[in-house]
Formats: sequence, structure tokens, C-alpha cells
Amino acid sequence: MESRVSRLEADLAALKTDVAVIRSNYVTKEDLHKEINNLTWRLITFVCSFGTALVAATYFIARHS
Repeated sequence: MESRVSRLEADLAALKTDVAVIRSNYVTKEDLHKEINNLTWRLITFVCSFGTALVAATYFIARHS
């Protein structure tokens, strides 16, 4: 009986360590939302900048050809 209790105590300590590691790496919904929002705005900025550059290049080619 004593050996079973000591084994359970050791398993409980290992379980506490595992839960602590999981909590430290856990991403909250708020963190995920912020990151998705930042990436969305980066993509929008890139697409608009690239589109503007294409229009400028087309205008330059049409004007100076």
C-alpha cells in the first residue's frame, strides 16, 4: 500500500510539471486574435503597395513609350 501511495505522489509531481509546461505555452484567444489582426493588416498593406507600384509602372511605360 505504501509503495502505491509513493508511486502516486511521484506521478502527481510529474503531472504538475507537465501542466505547468502546457500553461506556459498556451495561447489565449486574445493573443491569437491580435496576431491574426496584425497579419491581416500586413497583407492588406502589401497588396495595396504592390498594386500602387504596378499602376505607377504601367503609367510610366505608357507615358514614355
